[in-house]
Amino acid sequence: MKILAVDDDEFILELLQAAMTAAGYPDLAVATSGAEALDIISNATTPFDCFLFDIQMPEMDGIELCARVRKMEQYRKAPILMITAMSEREYVDRAFAAGATDYVTKPFDVLELGTRVAMAQRLVDEIKKSRSNEKTLDVLTEKLVGGNLVSLSESLDVDDVDGFLNYTAFRNYILQLGRGNYFSSSIFALKVANIQAIYDRCTGSEFEFVITDIADAISENLRGETCFFTYAGNGVFLCVYSRFKDLIQEDLEYLVQDTATQMGLVFPDGSPLEIDLVLGEAKSPGVFAKPGSLAVLDDAIADVERRVMQRSSGADRTQNEGLWTAKLGKRRFAF
Repeated sequence: MKILAVDDDEFILELLQAAMTAAGYPDLAVATSGAEALDIISNATTPFDCFLFDIQMPEMDGIELCARVRKMEQYRKAPILMITAMSEREYVDRAFAAGATDYVTKPFDVLELGTRVAMAQRLVDEIKKSRSNEKTLDVLTEKLVGGNLVSLSESLDVDDVDGFLNYTAFRNYILQLGRGNYFSSSIFALKVANIQAIYDRCTGSEFEFVITDIADAISENLRGETCFFTYAGNGVFLCVYSRFKDLIQEDLEYLVQDTATQMGLVFPDGSPLEIDLVLGEAKSPGVFAKPGSLAVLDDAIADVERRVMQRSSGADRTQNEGLWTAKLGKRRFAF
């Protein structure tokens, strides 16, 4: 795996070189500034697979560098690990909003850093496998005859939607939150209750369009709040936000529904594509929960699944509730 590390402290760069070599990743280039890093990236004969960025650097900080690298087409999904002494939530939020995949605080443990980079290696392998699959006959068949190569249970990435993190980055964000910030956060789930019926009538690419459109509608109604969200699979979106921001969660289901109504989803045959949204209760970590524990995510998913079961066993919903009416794959929001 080809890695680029950027830090204005040459001692840290030497330490990173030693740590990466010991972890089995000797192919490491270094830069002491954002400008130098961009020059190295633009002149690289083969693209980098992974990046390690410090935040505090003169002229261009690591967060700005992260955002600029993310705008490069070949690095839209590449792992970017922030390695920094800045542990305040303001910096964590800004880094993930700029496109960071993970966040490691200094002084870092060499073994832990090796584990994080190994996780990045798995992500790199998945990206390469995905790109390879795009060239296979199976994908061409899916586009021609309507097969579905996307698993209903798998998480999906969504591009160019404010606040959206891929599932790996979202989990890393939760793990990164310190005890004080973690206990001031809440997580809830929003589920498309009839996701199986939608999935059964879509090809893989069409299903990804549906998920992207729903993410657009969620993002539109979370704008202005300090929060991130992701798609975890099985029609479930997860959102984390600061409890001190007065997010009116009980109205969110209807706000998203109203926004979605303007989008007008239909199946390829022209029939209306109905979206039945169910909002779960916000879950907050307990006082004695382990900092950065992911158990709260399981609690949020379990709650929304329980609510879906309750709704399915209750009275039929009105015809207008949950109906979206705009064309599949043609998003009409300007962000």
